[in-house]
Amino acid sequence: EEPPRKRQQHLSDVGEGRTVFIRNLSFDTEEEELEETLSQFGGISYVRLVLHPHTGTPKGCAFAQFKTIEGAQKCIEAAQEGPEVRRDCGGHQGPPRGHQGSWGSSGAAPDGGWRVLGQAIRPGSRAAEGVSDSDMAKRVRFEELKRRRLQDPNIGVSRTRLCLHNLPKALDTARLRALLRGVLRAPGGAAPRITECRVMRELRGQGQSLGFAFVEFGEHEEALGALRRLNNNPELFGAHKRPIVEFALEDRRKLRLREQRIQRGLAKARAKVKAGPPEPPLDPAQGHPAPPAGSGGPQGPPRAPPGTPPGTPWAGF
Repeated sequence: EEPPRKRQQHLSDVGEGRTVFIRNLSFDTEEEELEETLSQFGGISYVRLVLHPHTGTPKGCAFAQFKTIEGAQKCIEAAQEGPEVRRDCGGHQGPPRGHQGSWGSSGAAPDGGWRVLGQAIRPGSRAAEGVSDSDMAKRVRFEELKRRRLQDPNIGVSRTRLCLHNLPKALDTARLRALLRGVLRAPGGAAPRITECRVMRELRGQGQSLGFAFVEFGEHEEALGALRRLNNNPELFGAHKRPIVEFALEDRRKLRLREQRIQRGLAKARAKVKAGPPEPPLDPAQGHPAPPAGSGGPQGPPRAPPGTPPGTPWAGF
């Protein structure tokens, strides 16, 4: 049975009327973003996303505890047209006070891991103002594809690699890299470190652009800042063709195979360095290095220079 002190703590969370339960959230929602949105109604004690126990991916709902009852009431009243929000009526459903969720307070998965990150733009939201119907249809389709792929426990979201959709077909890798360096360069500072920039093309990279690219940064903070700066930006390619940027999905199995190939290559390189340069072949008759060709060794007697009369003895001097 649960200890009385812990059971009393659960009841206090509910009885105080400060905890709300939020449904219909995007699978890309972050706790920090949700807390920032809810803070307009009052101070927040904690926000916890409900995660799938096996995959560690969000279920599209969360618990939020306000510091005052008034804040929770304002949140419920303002949620008529937003996500479904109701007052938590069962303390056992929510995490206990101080609970950090399945991935801890840092947001990292237990395996060093993958967290769902991004900025989904929903139809009818403020961020969707000015987005063309074709671009919005693409965003909805990408969200659905991502939701399906994330049901596979081997699929996760990279923390440093972005996928850029809806790119002009004339944009190649060199131009994209130069564009990103100029757009993401801090005022008076250096541009973020881009470790990979590749526009995907048909015919194994030699054909026409497929309209999307992968860009990887050195740090997660750089990738997150680039996503927020580039996604839905009407200044890059025009108001009717806005970039669709999200953190790339990666397969654990493929990453593991790639890491194994890298380790095998490094092991071969170390073995070559350790072995040193190859030694010359040994003369089977004397056990010494074989003389070079044409020196009178096992390769045969030296040949006489041109113009020497036939039958003239020639010793090679």
